[in-house]
Amino acid sequence: MPIKQKILFTLTLGAAVSLLWACSKPGEAPAWKPLADWGHWILGHRSNPEFLEKNHMTVTFGSGAPNFETVTRAQFDSLMNAAKVFNQRYHEQGYIVLRYLSTSLNGDSETRTSEPQKNQIHLLKFYNEHWQNFEDYLGPKPAADPTFWMMVHPDGSFPYYRYAPYGQETDEGFEAWGCPDNPDYLRYMEGKVRAQAETGIDGSYVDWTHVAGGTCYCDYTRQNFIQYLKKYLPPEVGQAKYGRSDYEGIELPQKRGDKFWMEWITYRGQAVAEFHQRLRTVARKYNPDFMISGNVFGGFGYGPIAYDAAGNMEMLGKVDDFIYSEMQEYLDSAPRKREDGVKVTNSPALKFLASASHGKPTIIYATEITPPIFPDPTEKCLSAMAQINIAEAAANHAIFREKRETPPGATEIYAFLAQNRENMVGAQLYSNVAVLASLNQYLADEISFAFSASRVLADRGVSHVMIVEDDLLSGDLNRFDLIYLPYLPLLSREKQQALVKYAQNGGKLLILGESGFKSEFNLPHSEIVLAAMFDGGVYPAQVTEKATGNGVVTFMPLAIPPAKFLVPVESKGDVTTFGPAMAEVFPDIPEGYTRNRIDPHLRGYLEQAADKLTEMLSGNMTRVNANSPYVEMTAMWNKEKNVLLVHLVNYDVTVAGDVAPAQNAAVEVLLPQGKRAKSAAYSGVLSEMKPLEFTSEKRGSREKIAFTAGAVNVYGLAVVELE
Repeated sequence: MPIKQKILFTLTLGAAVSLLWACSKPGEAPAWKPLADWGHWILGHRSNPEFLEKNHMTVTFGSGAPNFETVTRAQFDSLMNAAKVFNQRYHEQGYIVLRYLSTSLNGDSETRTSEPQKNQIHLLKFYNEHWQNFEDYLGPKPAADPTFWMMVHPDGSFPYYRYAPYGQETDEGFEAWGCPDNPDYLRYMEGKVRAQAETGIDGSYVDWTHVAGGTCYCDYTRQNFIQYLKKYLPPEVGQAKYGRSDYEGIELPQKRGDKFWMEWITYRGQAVAEFHQRLRTVARKYNPDFMISGNVFGGFGYGPIAYDAAGNMEMLGKVDDFIYSEMQEYLDSAPRKREDGVKVTNSPALKFLASASHGKPTIIYATEITPPIFPDPTEKCLSAMAQINIAEAAANHAIFREKRETPPGATEIYAFLAQNRENMVGAQLYSNVAVLASLNQYLADEISFAFSASRVLADRGVSHVMIVEDDLLSGDLNRFDLIYLPYLPLLSREKQQALVKYAQNGGKLLILGESGFKSEFNLPHSEIVLAAMFDGGVYPAQVTEKATGNGVVTFMPLAIPPAKFLVPVESKGDVTTFGPAMAEVFPDIPEGYTRNRIDPHLRGYLEQAADKLTEMLSGNMTRVNANSPYVEMTAMWNKEKNVLLVHLVNYDVTVAGDVAPAQNAAVEVLLPQGKRAKSAAYSGVLSEMKPLEFTSEKRGSREKIAFTAGAVNVYGLAVVELE
């Protein structure tokens, strides 16, 4: 996000203050420790106390350390002291404080239309005239000035971005970016994040931590990439794949189809993840509980991955302490019912973020429904659109960030969430059905359909979660009754063996298409481990279900046409930093799954797979009936509180602000193994929870309950107490 658009920000947690203090020695003031749990976070955009209290906010924007290049040392010290006082005051009130931190190198060109030059970045003047004033943070002045730190194209030119408020023209300002492989730039950023940590903030949302498309081709990146190949691409694989076992002297790839392209874009993602790790390591020397997040997951282009812009959330999820995601593109991807009756939903991407981050807080930013993108919105519109955005996020383990003065509808749903916060803290998405998603498929320029498959299941009312490849080796796959592979051509032998073991131990596998016929290196397997469960060790030519050990595996053939189910779509304006639309490469893009424009032939396969999934489970699943076409359902299990949360989101909301409440949604909930339902309460109108009648039946070793929900205006919540 552009720096001029930013407001410095603070995270706040106003309730349950006692949970946020660590144990201290007798006689000492309690040590501050932030509670980094999704269920406690509500994001507000202003640090005004009255506003925060009114909206029960747990996340807001506020203050932090100044940038070295914009102040004198005396000003810096004064502002640091003021920030420390501010943060201490908010801590004393029970709030967490975070700060925005940009990684960009800003400058001004001669005119708003002239090409920016490297020597126009502001940091150059600081380097030449004031570096010595901040050596205690930055170390000695490096020999190479900041013009040598920048990401560059192969010809040496550098990418840049100009920001303008919506509907206005750009000015002479521009943003460029430093290369995370450059040790001088890295040392500079370490100094910046150290200053942030010293103010007493609890973490930073670090913006522009991407690798700009078509970069970086500096000497440091070249050296690091070659070392990466030596470590991760065995010589025999390099020889088989590219005819090279010695990686010294290779040409760096520049486009799809070039040698080492898959490794190149994988490396870029790892470089960004390591950059985050390095910044957090430094910050934690000054604040042991410091949290960090980047912002590289954009919905403007491909959506679940920025592809060559290093937006690999499966890598970042291992490092980042929370996720800050600009995954929505203005009003176009806002959840709602369009005029043509289409349900617009971002739930597949949200489920993926929950899996990639392994249940850490995920902040969603933002649907732009203010002028001039959406001229003259009424308060009715803003209230309804805020509620559906907040509801969709909350139901999928995320937090929605408001981008304007919070309308009454948002205040109402925030109050309801706060009333139920005790049960949400510690809750994680729960289902006996898992959909396996893998960004490695896209990095290899292969196709896969996790997001579209999730959309089809959600439209069927089937509650499900996503898992990522790392989960296959975690050893706890038995928590799922069924794992669905929506065509994953690349899978290592080790991960395939984990899936086979899962099935032999009693699990159900649903495999769509010839999954796993390639290795993690994108080379054909001599033997497909998954296919070995079938006769002859090959995938059958027709739908086949086969017992394996104590479980069962079903294979469904998938004929991929030359067109690869691509979604026809025209680019909406310029391609952004978050990546191209990718409609000409992958079918599993937001245009398909968010706006329900899945290729008809692909949809046929996914519908058949959904039918087979239901059949394999014999109805033993958590779901809402198909008579509620605009209602999506998810469940969460709070093991500590021993409760199950059932979320219902009604997408029958228009941009005019009209809401058609869903009536009499029939809900079935399969309880966790060994649990029984003791009681239940429900509200679908953001009011006090009321007792909910339910029936129960034994389904094998599990209990399944059923109830008819009352009206769901936009968001409904049932809390099932377990025993």
